[in-house]
Amino acid sequence: LSLINDILDVAKIESGKVTLAAERVHCQNLLNETADTLRPLASQKGLALTLDLPDAPIIIASDRRALTQVVINLVNNAIKFTEQGSIKVSLSQRSADGGSLTEISVQDTGSGIRPEDQAKLFQAFSQLDSTSTRNVEGAGLGLYLCQNLANLLGGTLALTSEFGRGTTFTLTIPTREFRSAA
Repeated sequence: LSLINDILDVAKIESGKVTLAAERVHCQNLLNETADTLRPLASQKGLALTLDLPDAPIIIASDRRALTQVVINLVNNAIKFTEQGSIKVSLSQRSADGGSLTEISVQDTGSGIRPEDQAKLFQAFSQLDSTSTRNVEGAGLGLYLCQNLANLLGGTLALTSEFGRGTTFTLTIPTREFRSAA
C-alpha cells in the first residue's frame, strides 16, 4: 500500500497535479506526533529517537500533509538504515536573504553514504546496493518523493554524510507566517 501511494504521489507531482494548501502548522506538534508514531519502530531496533526542539513555538504557513510526509519518510529511512545508536530530529529557524528559513534535520548514526553514491539517492527507483542496505525493503522512491515535495514547498532537501558514521538530511523551507483571515 505504501509503494502504491508513493507511485501515485510521484505521478501526481510529475504531471503537475499536486495542489498544496497552506495552513497553520505548529512545527513542534508535527515533530512530536511523528516521533510518537515512529518511536515504537525505533525501539524495536534498540534505537533512541530524540527531538531537539526550541522552546518558542515555530508556527508557519505550509502544507501540513506534504511536510508530514517528508518528515515521516526521513525519520523512517533513518530508522531503516541505522543498526545501532540513535536518530535525532531537530527544528530551528535562521535568517537568510532578508527572510527566515525553517529547518528540520534528521540525523542518524547509521552506516553513512559514500560521496559517490549521494547523488543517486534522489533518483526515482534508486537504491544503494551495499552490504548494509541489501536487506532493506523499499522501492527507492522515498527520497525522490521527499525532494520533489520539498521543492513544491519552496524549499530544499540536502544531506551531509560521513561513510561509517551516519547521515543528516535537512529540509529547509521558507518561513511563511500564518495569518488568519480576520
